[in-house]
Amino acid sequence: MEQSRISIIIADDHQLFADGVDQILSADPAFEVMAKVDNGKLLLQMLNRLRPNLILLDINMPYLSGIDAAVSIRKNLPDVKIVFLSMYHDAKMIMQAKQNGVNGFLVKNTTAVELKQVIVRVMNGENVFIVPTQQPPTENNQQDDFLKHFKLSPREIEIIRYIRQGKTTKEIAEAVYLSSLTVETHRKNIFRKLAISNIAQLLAFAAENGI
Repeated sequence: MEQSRISIIIADDHQLFADGVDQILSADPAFEVMAKVDNGKLLLQMLNRLRPNLILLDINMPYLSGIDAAVSIRKNLPDVKIVFLSMYHDAKMIMQAKQNGVNGFLVKNTTAVELKQVIVRVMNGENVFIVPTQQPPTENNQQDDFLKHFKLSPREIEIIRYIRQGKTTKEIAEAVYLSSLTVETHRKNIFRKLAISNIAQLLAFAAENGI
């Protein structure tokens, strides 16, 4: 590892976050960022022509989730290392990552130093899963309940919270680093999953379930 750069693909639909990770790694001669993609399908297409040493992969992405992308990558490219970078974490998520051959897990508020250290450790053969030692139990229980019963993704729950705060589509898009069109798509999916037709019903649902 000392004599050659570690080649990396970043897969994350938060453009600003992906750009920040790119800048951090590209400034270090030990790393080479080969490409950035914003969804799982584009990542799999990219892997038809590029062979990175490691992929930094967000879990919650459009079109194809990080978990599903990891399953495909591990099946077809067993030598490529995979490290999840996510805003969300819980025991089930970590277990699912390990069961699907993911090599590492970091939350997105990690430091640049820790990110680079984990990449090097993974490339040296370790499996490294670093998550905060404390997490509000109400958040865990709430997320598990919604994912199980309503099929809402963490991103959709996040958007519901912003809607309840009275933020417009444009304001939500800026807050989560997505396009307004993508936020509108999430809103439509939320309405469909909850079988509701207007904001008043969504706000009632959010209030009832403590979102």
